[in-house]
Amino acid sequence: MSVDPADSRSAQFTNVYELGVAWMNRGHALMQQGDGTNLTEAITSYAQAITVFRQLPVTENARWANSFGAALMNHGQLIHRVHGHARASESFASFDRAISILVPLCATEPSATNPWPRRILAGTLLNRANLLIDLANFETAAPSARHAFALSAPSERAEPVDAELSLKSRRAICDTLGQLLVAPGADQAAIASEASDLVDDALELIRHWSAQGQPAFTPLASRFFRFGTQLYRSHQVHFLGEFITENISIAGPEGKAIAIESIDTALAGQPTDQKFLTIGDPVSERRLQVWRELSALREQLLA
Repeated sequence: MSVDPADSRSAQFTNVYELGVAWMNRGHALMQQGDGTNLTEAITSYAQAITVFRQLPVTENARWANSFGAALMNHGQLIHRVHGHARASESFASFDRAISILVPLCATEPSATNPWPRRILAGTLLNRANLLIDLANFETAAPSARHAFALSAPSERAEPVDAELSLKSRRAICDTLGQLLVAPGADQAAIASEASDLVDDALELIRHWSAQGQPAFTPLASRFFRFGTQLYRSHQVHFLGEFITENISIAGPEGKAIAIESIDTALAGQPTDQKFLTIGDPVSERRLQVWRELSALREQLLA
């Protein structure tokens, strides 16, 4: 009885794929342990998975391509997590290879029926952006983070995994904007406006999921709340009190301390010499009103 070469080839590739998945599963289990030794071993496991997957014609099978992309993403992310930017070139090599596999895969796999290639591509772009931020390459990091956000945002109210990706992408964009905001010659008004929109939308999304019993985003809420208080205090102080009042309930246990610190910093900017304020002048009157409102809010928070 003869064996069909096509069947033999298919069986061989199936065995190769399953071996690669086994290495990935080992890497994932080690990664979940979180300590240095296990994380180093996890890098090795994902490297082994990548070596195995390279034997497959991944363009012929969406499942193979998806797993290969995931292995590359996790390999690059773990190298960054363990070694910082000391081995950045290896991380970038894994991220760039993953992107080259996942972009065409996303073009052929409808997200409605198979969202994982899109999610893994978003995660890869996000991890790449975070590495660029660590390298202080903020102008290059921003487009990568924005691309990740664009992939995840359309489903952010339907699926928690997409919400997490979109929130973390917003966080990365805010990290880049925070640095670009203080760069020489920066268009501060435009950058601050974009950053405030991102923060407000992020916190509104967290409130949406919190109302549905998803408290897992509280650490991100705290980070956005801190960024927002700093942003409004420095660039739109007249909105600081409103921002604090609207969002402190989801900012976690740190929220009150963050709010009071921001109010204290804002109030410390009051001129001690009243000659800088003119009675009847709209700008001066508005400043006085803002300081009165912030002082009252501070007392309320401390009560």
